[in-house]
Amino acid sequence: MKAFPLTRFLCLALLLSSVVLTGQQRYQGDLSSYTAAEKAWVDSVFSTLSIDGQIGQLMMIRAHSDRGADHIAHVKAEIKKYQVGGLCFFQGTPEKQLQLTNEYQTLSSIPLMVSMDAEWGLGMRLPDQTISFPKQLALGAIRDNKLIYDMGAEIARQMHHMGVNVSFSPVLDVNNNPNNPVIDTRSFGEDRYNVTIKGYQYMRGLQDNGILASAKHFPGHGDTGTDSHYNLPVIAHNRARLDSLELYPFQALVRYGIGSVMAAHLQIPALDDRPNRPSSLSKPIVYDLLRKEMGFTGLVFTDGLEMKGVTNHYGNGEVEAEAIAAGSDILLLPESTADAFTAIKRYMNEGKITSADLERKVRRILLSKYRLGLRKTRTLPLDNLRGHLNTAGAYALKQTLFENAMTLVKDGERLVPINDLERGKIVSVHVGLNAPTAFSKRLDDYGQITHLNAGYNLSSADRERILAKIAEDDLVIIGLYSDGSRFREKVPVTAGVLSLLRGIDAKARMIVSVFGNPYSLAALDGSAGTVLMAYSRDEVAQDAAAQALFGANRITGRLPITASPGAVFNAGIETSASFRMGYAEPEAVGMNGNKLAAKVDLLAREAMRRKATPGMVVLAARSGKIVYEKAYGYHTYSRRKEVHTSDIYDLASVTKVCATTISIMKLVDEGKLSLDLPISNYLPGLEGSAVEFLTLRPMLAHRAGLRSWIPFYTETLNQSGKPSSQFYRKAPTGDFVVPVSENLYMHRVYLDSMWHKIYNNELPNEGQYRYSDLGFYLMAKIVDQVSGLTVDEFADRNFYRPMGLTTLTFKPLKKFPKSRIPPSENDNYFRHERVQGTVHDMGAAMLGGVSGHAGLFGTARDVATIFQMLLQEGNYGGRQYLRPETVRLFASRYTNETRRGLGFDMKQLNENRKMNLSPMASERAFGHLGFTGIAVWADPVEDLVFVALSNRTYPSMNNNTFGKLDTRLRLHTAMYESITKHSSFEDRRSVQVGKLP
Repeated sequence: MKAFPLTRFLCLALLLSSVVLTGQQRYQGDLSSYTAAEKAWVDSVFSTLSIDGQIGQLMMIRAHSDRGADHIAHVKAEIKKYQVGGLCFFQGTPEKQLQLTNEYQTLSSIPLMVSMDAEWGLGMRLPDQTISFPKQLALGAIRDNKLIYDMGAEIARQMHHMGVNVSFSPVLDVNNNPNNPVIDTRSFGEDRYNVTIKGYQYMRGLQDNGILASAKHFPGHGDTGTDSHYNLPVIAHNRARLDSLELYPFQALVRYGIGSVMAAHLQIPALDDRPNRPSSLSKPIVYDLLRKEMGFTGLVFTDGLEMKGVTNHYGNGEVEAEAIAAGSDILLLPESTADAFTAIKRYMNEGKITSADLERKVRRILLSKYRLGLRKTRTLPLDNLRGHLNTAGAYALKQTLFENAMTLVKDGERLVPINDLERGKIVSVHVGLNAPTAFSKRLDDYGQITHLNAGYNLSSADRERILAKIAEDDLVIIGLYSDGSRFREKVPVTAGVLSLLRGIDAKARMIVSVFGNPYSLAALDGSAGTVLMAYSRDEVAQDAAAQALFGANRITGRLPITASPGAVFNAGIETSASFRMGYAEPEAVGMNGNKLAAKVDLLAREAMRRKATPGMVVLAARSGKIVYEKAYGYHTYSRRKEVHTSDIYDLASVTKVCATTISIMKLVDEGKLSLDLPISNYLPGLEGSAVEFLTLRPMLAHRAGLRSWIPFYTETLNQSGKPSSQFYRKAPTGDFVVPVSENLYMHRVYLDSMWHKIYNNELPNEGQYRYSDLGFYLMAKIVDQVSGLTVDEFADRNFYRPMGLTTLTFKPLKKFPKSRIPPSENDNYFRHERVQGTVHDMGAAMLGGVSGHAGLFGTARDVATIFQMLLQEGNYGGRQYLRPETVRLFASRYTNETRRGLGFDMKQLNENRKMNLSPMASERAFGHLGFTGIAVWADPVEDLVFVALSNRTYPSMNNNTFGKLDTRLRLHTAMYESITKHSSFEDRRSVQVGKLP
């Protein structure tokens, strides 16, 4: 046999030589030698075994946890009567399987070796109850091979909780046959090096954490069109070809410590030319090639012996006896244990199997059990089993794997990542599954998407219906979903689908996302210029695809196979993350999700129980990922309308930063404003006024000397405290056109009175810090005068619309139903009506709902996005909205100030004053609070954004329980308490905002 060229693989393998082990002891795959302790145990156990007991150790029988009493009784009888050595579990539930494992173990004098097919995790056999990681073909696209190790380690951790010792993985078949009916998505792909290094990483992840890995299906099941479950496949290649391709990954993993190999049911004439001789029953293949030539010293399992590929040509028990004679150690799923015993004993009597052969096999099995910790019977706890299996960390890993698998196969028009949200509309067409899907839901988080559905067998009328809803400037995102088949995940690209794609491509910009088998790409050659391969219709894959399209994550995957001339092996365009908000599990960004959720839930329930607020939304984002977003309670205490994360809250003074301050920053960037020139340069008519010589810098820091606020509304009430008819009407008429609330309109002339009072109010706090709304009234006026746009128009045009922030708006009732907006107050002092959808602040209301200090509404997610943009020093979605130096300037403390930046609130450094945010926050944290029960804080040191929205002012703004409980501060602290891995300056994705010189 020729030497395998393993130099390239060895270089990659050495990168893992410093892996640090956790918890479980590493499994050593070489069973050719013992330690003294191992030999003593194996000798003592072997000495107790009769011939029947030795044969029993060779048997690994089928076990289910979803079958009835008869099946359970049968398994128990086999354990007692035949002293079988192991079990292979299939379908059922985790709890029932562990319960049965505990019961079965107590029946066996020698602990049972328990196995599962867990190629993509426990979900392969226990779907919908345990986690299914990506199948190996998707993993083949990943370039960071350490992630494959991490998956193996996580599967090992879960298996220990289940009492499982053997994972029949990794699959080392090199899949170079697109029509392979049984391997396909189970292979890492068509390239021997890619299959080898990923198989090695998977094996190390399992065995470093105490689980026996099994390389399958030896000597290589990748190039066949026959399913060995039903017939015997033939591999007709010559020896040189087998050495160079099929055998290559097996030789490599044998050399580097794989603990077991599974012998497949294949006919390979170049290795054994006997007719109908499966490789699993072939001594030239199992013993001569695997054991002698390749030097394998671990366990050899047969593939399932019930499979028709092996049973069709042999009598009862002969399959099992032939497998043992060929060199296998463990008989997986014998058709009949009794027949197997009979045949093996007959073969021993005939000299086809010697007692020495049997002893060597049994000793290998016992040594393996010793190394797996199977020295004595253990009963494992069932308490909170699914909680131990389906951890947030495991879900975070699954998400990371799919994110790294995403492959941009081609992008001729450079449409990905999607950055231009203002050109045309975005239409999503879902073929094979009807929206809402996980893909469509995540797309909705990035803009206003029109969703259309189509079947694979769509008619010409369906095609025309869809095309009629698409315009020339639109961007159309196609989702092609697989048929859900277990191994193949076929995407049936029909003639009707191709006709639709060609019609859309001729009319608009088009991106095709394929949620299934990459071999499906062959049908798309010439029909799509931009294709994202997502590999599976798993909901996590769908989510990852949507985030990748909008640039929340980099796309780095490479095709693991060749599907067509237009989709070749290793194809893949890398994209840069466009610093758009993404979504992840807390564990993915170094936070403890369970701890965070428990604390936030506790604080939210306390606030609602104490009637501090009827409901709230809490959001946390770290490293650009939203990791926690949850709604609590109701819009009102009547409990009729539940709060949703999509609800739009009155943001009160957060308007100062999310509208006015960023607008001022933009105008400073453009050279249209100076922070140090008198504002009279920008506002005509201020000559001789009290504010003539004020400058923006101290105004932003609340050090301009202005009073806190002016209660304008009190002068417009009659003697009974109701709105005076001199100033108001219940409907717009004549000059009564300023909308104060839904049923109250003010005379336009009073606007002049308001501005006169602001301009000519004395400066009672000159030289002192005094929080003031009045400066922000003036700043909104400045934005209007300098830009020609009101502050709401300016912020919308320059920030909200291009960033895709559809809910950040003033006067929300013009865009959204009232049902999405929690009420702010039952006003009995001014408007005398429920304030819902119009601004709560009285002064902002009297300006028609638009002011620099209040009036903005929005969701937690959109507020968080503004602050993520600021953390990223003005960059978002591939666009620079503000210069980094401007962000740093405004988010730094004003000279000699203990709390305020320019426009932004910051952590109070004076220990004699009340803390305004979490004491755990860094000194560079910045944000703002809002009167209605709002908080938003960003911390550059921890790359953390926190948002809390509530309507604590309902039904009365005089309810101060929310503040007395310090709910916002304590929620903010919960964010920090959940951090398990702190950011470092090197790890942070953006430059330090507000860094002092």
